[in-house]
Amino acid sequence: MLIKKHYPFTLAQLKYFEDEIKEAEGIENLMFRKEALKIVKNMTMIAKHKDIEGYKEKYLTGIYEPLRPYYKTEVPYVFWNKLREKLKRK
Repeated sequence: MLIKKHYPFTLAQLKYFEDEIKEAEGIENLMFRKEALKIVKNMTMIAKHKDIEGYKEKYLTGIYEPLRPYYKTEVPYVFWNKLREKLKRK
């Protein structure tokens, strides 16, 4: 099985993600909104979602919808962090 190492993020997606971070007042707040982080016993933990298709339907909408075929993880933080890394290099 071929594993893609790079997601085909567009400049528009990067700008939109940057705006989402600003609106959420930080990446951590945004990750909570996207259910990529959760609180367990007063500790911040990376969330896991076994229903990958359900997660995509809920969070990979609008400008992110073309990325659905590339989202193949139960750990949304991995996906969003790749977008964040790309944004930092923009």
